[in-house]
Amino acid sequence: MASQQEIELGRLAVARGLVTEEQVLTTLRARNQAPDGPDLGALLVARGLVPGALVEALRGAVARGEGAPAPRRRPARDEMSTEHEISLGGAREAIARETLEEAQAALATRRDEALRELRRLADEFPDTESGNRARELLAELGA
Repeated sequence: MASQQEIELGRLAVARGLVTEEQVLTTLRARNQAPDGPDLGALLVARGLVPGALVEALRGAVARGEGAPAPRRRPARDEMSTEHEISLGGAREAIARETLEEAQAALATRRDEALRELRRLADEFPDTESGNRARELLAELGA
């Protein structure tokens, strides 16, 4: 599952015009499918989307806090139609929702694996609706 630092790295890569939001979301989904595999930065390099040196520069920027979302402000009336802020927070919920659905489907056939995935989802995505739903499911299942 993508970490907050990976989300911020993706946000920065998009903001700096290195990749599109769609490319980051697709890569985040691949990251979600292989939680023990390479991180988002390594996947962006492996897919030929961002050179390794730029990924390292992005990692440094994230470490300095540059990838954190800017505080929200209400745009001026004339800015509303041109605002193009990338919301990877929405991507975070989409990834969490997909994981939740997979874990729920696996409960009947692969219960132990599904419970592990629900625990991980509840721990890593406490700020999402799906993370909260995973926590509720665990309580309902007595796990």
